[in-house]
Amino acid sequence: MARRNKQQEEKKIYEGHLYKPLTLEKIEMIHEASLKIFEEIGISIRYAPARDLWRKAGAIVDDITGVCRIGREVVQHCIKTAPSEFIQYGRVLKNNVYQGPNKFYGGPTCEAISVWDIETGEHRAPNIYDLAEATRLCDALENCDLMQSSCYPQELSSELPDLNRYFIMTKNSSKHICTGPYKPESVPKLYKMANIILGKEDAFREKPFITLVCGVISPFIMDEKWTETLMLGVEHGFPIASPTASTAGSTCPGTLAAQLVLSNVEALMTIITVQLQKPGHPCFYSAVPMTIDHRDGAFCFASVEGWMQNSAMNQLSQYHNIPNYTECGDSDAKIMDAQFGFEIGMGLTLGAMSGSNNMHGSIGLLEGGLTLCLESYVTSNEVLGMTKRILQGIEVDEDRIALDVFKEVGIGGVFLDHPHTTKYSRSEFFYPQIADRKSFASWDMAGRTNINDKAKKMALDIIHSHKPDPIDTDAEAEIRAKFPEILPDAGKTRYEK
Repeated sequence: MARRNKQQEEKKIYEGHLYKPLTLEKIEMIHEASLKIFEEIGISIRYAPARDLWRKAGAIVDDITGVCRIGREVVQHCIKTAPSEFIQYGRVLKNNVYQGPNKFYGGPTCEAISVWDIETGEHRAPNIYDLAEATRLCDALENCDLMQSSCYPQELSSELPDLNRYFIMTKNSSKHICTGPYKPESVPKLYKMANIILGKEDAFREKPFITLVCGVISPFIMDEKWTETLMLGVEHGFPIASPTASTAGSTCPGTLAAQLVLSNVEALMTIITVQLQKPGHPCFYSAVPMTIDHRDGAFCFASVEGWMQNSAMNQLSQYHNIPNYTECGDSDAKIMDAQFGFEIGMGLTLGAMSGSNNMHGSIGLLEGGLTLCLESYVTSNEVLGMTKRILQGIEVDEDRIALDVFKEVGIGGVFLDHPHTTKYSRSEFFYPQIADRKSFASWDMAGRTNINDKAKKMALDIIHSHKPDPIDTDAEAEIRAKFPEILPDAGKTRYEK
C-alpha cells in the first residue's frame, strides 16, 4: 500500500457543545438589548469610509462625533450574510482549519512583553529568536492548530514590526497565522509577501493562510487605524477577526449580563462593517471579555467569570451561526506552578466544551498574557490533548460493548492480553507525554523528575530537531530584496545565529 503523504493528511475535527452557561431565553434577552443599543445609542466609527458604508445601509450618521445608529433589520441581514463555515488555510493541507459550528481549534496568545529564558531562567525582554523558537515549537505541538505572534521582539522599532513578525512566523510554521499588523499600510505589503511565498500573483486570494486580527475599543468604538486595517484586509482577501476585550466594571457596567450585551454589540459591529463592505467575506464573531479583581484593580486573564463569559460568547456566536474568536487558557501565574496548572486546566476545558472555534490563548502565556514561557506551551499542549479527548466522547457500538468478549473470557477472567483490548488500547485512551503516572518508588528511582524539567527538555528537543515546512529559497530571497526592513536574522532561533 502506498504511504500517505503527511502534508496531505487533514486534521481530525473535534466539536464542543457540552457546556452552555446561557439558556435560549437569556441569549435572546442579550441580543434584544444589543439591537436596542444599535438603534437608540449607536456606536462610534472613527474611520470615514466605514461610516459611509453604514450610511449607505440606512444608518443615521453624525460625522462630527462618528456616532452611527442603525436599524435591527440591517444588523440581522449582516448576521445572515456572514458565512457560517470557511477554511483557515495552512501553507500545507494538513494544517487547514475547517471553521464551522462547534468546531474546536486553538493556538497561542500574542505579544508577550517578557520571556522566561528557557536556557538561563532569566526574566527578560523578548527578541526575534524567542519569536522564532515559540513559533517553531507551536508548529510541532500536535494540539496547536493555529499560530499567533507569541511575543513582541525588542529589536523591532515602531517603524518595522509587521513584516518581520509575519516573516518569522511563516519561516517557522506552515500553520494558519492569526495576527494583526500595527500599521494599516503594512496590509498591501503583507499581501505581496504572502503571494511570493505561495509562488503566484494573487494566489493568496485563493488560499489565505493569514487571518488579520484587528480590534475595537470598549465601549462601542471602532478606532480609525484598526478600522482602516480591517477594511484593507477585506479588500486584500484576509479573513478578519476584530476582538473586543472589555473588562467588567471598568470599560463596561459591572455585571456579567451587561458585559455580554456590550461584547455582543462590539462583535457584531465588526461583522456589520465587513459584510457591508463585502457580503459573504469570512470573519469571526470576536470577543475576549475579561474581568478585574475589585480588591486591588488587577486585570484578570484567568478568572472563573472570564471563562464563563468567553464560553457564553461561544454560545452567542452559535446563536448567530458565525464562527467565534474567544479566549481561554492563559494564566495569571508568574511561573509554572499549581496556580498555572489549575487555571489552564479549567480554562481550556470550559473553552473547548463550549465550542470555541478559534481559542486565542489555548497555548497560553503567564502573568495575564505578559510573559512567554516555552515550558508552559508544552504543558498547555498536553492539557489540550486531554480536552480534545473529552470532546471525542465515548463511542458506543456493538464491537465496543464487547458482549462476545465477556462471554469468551467469563466470570473472574482477565482481559489484559485479549486481542480486543489490544485493538482499542490506542484509540480509546489519551497517553500524556510529560505527566507522570509512576508509583512513588518508581518515580524516586528515576530521579524525581518534575513536570517543569520534562517540559523544558521536550521544548528544547523540539526547537533543536523540528524542521518546519520550508519557504522556497528563491521566494525568501525575493522577499528580502523587496522588503529590506526584514532583519538579517529574522526567522532564526538563537541556535542558528
